[in-house]
Amino acid sequence: MTAGRVVDGDGHVLEPRSAFAHLPDEHRPVITTGEGGLDHVTVGGHEVFVGRLGQMGTPGTDVGAPVGPVPLEAARPGAFDPAARLADLDSEGIDEVVLYPTVGLGFWALTDPVAAVAVARAYNDWLAGFCSAAPARLHGAAMVPLQDPAAAVAELRRARHELGFVSAFVRPNPCCGRVLVDPANEPFWEAAEELGVAVAVHEGYQLAIPSLGSDRRPTNVFVMHAVSHTFEQMLACAQLIGLGVLERHPSLRVAFLEAGGGWAPYWLARLDHQVPAYHRYAPRLSLLPSEYFARQCWVSFEIDEEPLAALAPHVGIDRVIWGSDYPHADSTFPGALDELRRTIEPLDDEERRLVLGENARALYGLTPAG
Repeated sequence: MTAGRVVDGDGHVLEPRSAFAHLPDEHRPVITTGEGGLDHVTVGGHEVFVGRLGQMGTPGTDVGAPVGPVPLEAARPGAFDPAARLADLDSEGIDEVVLYPTVGLGFWALTDPVAAVAVARAYNDWLAGFCSAAPARLHGAAMVPLQDPAAAVAELRRARHELGFVSAFVRPNPCCGRVLVDPANEPFWEAAEELGVAVAVHEGYQLAIPSLGSDRRPTNVFVMHAVSHTFEQMLACAQLIGLGVLERHPSLRVAFLEAGGGWAPYWLARLDHQVPAYHRYAPRLSLLPSEYFARQCWVSFEIDEEPLAALAPHVGIDRVIWGSDYPHADSTFPGALDELRRTIEPLDDEERRLVLGENARALYGLTPAG
């Protein structure tokens, strides 16, 4: 058996209503259920999320099945109850997990900076309480309101120093019309590097958020869910490298989550291929794109991504992590770790140890269990 701790580098919570109950009416997320049983989450009348929330917290669900309402409270308890989550981790054999939101991924759509800051602080406070049930096992990824870059820096500092979070997440999509590499966001990247906080680029398809390909009609959720996750990550990777963020911040750690990892070897080779003819159109780059990735980036493979063993050497075996996506509808539970072990069986013992946990520990700066 491969030694080492098992770390789920991309798990999720499903935020209960109580997480935001103390916010004023104009900032409190409101859930209403409409036609077809779909839940609509709005903040100040601005829709940020659509889906059956109970399904989003139930692994193995066909979200397109013609059913009525599935309320949030019908989700698997481990989605919002830390004691239940720890029991599920134990049943799977997972030692630690880094936690990202569900509904919170939609808050990127907010255009009111004041509301965005209030919601982010409330979410982070709730998540800190969730993680306090087992701080050595449950780790938080901070929501940062890039709608107000200065406030995002302040919240990042609070999440690191006061809440003990190991990561912050951003989406690859535009926020208030600004892309990740907009000059207004430069203080955020500076702070993340200074604080030693990993930044996870995490996609999550929602109609309220501009997504690559959404202007190409006709389309549908089947197409857009696949396209948005992968293509948004590819563009974000190219921008962070080709617009000089990784050059300016050589200690910054970045992870690309929720899109599988098969795109990374092709994309890094493609970016490297651009350098001889097109490098003068970019800021000064002292390394090849693949070298920036090898120095500063990680990518999450899916647990059933069969090419992992073949592609990992092209990314760097030490750059690969895994994420369960629990408790989302397209996640596997029970049996995620068993499926992952079958996927990585062709790797040797040391490579399996790295993928199962050690790479995630390096990315997130997790301290040894004691």
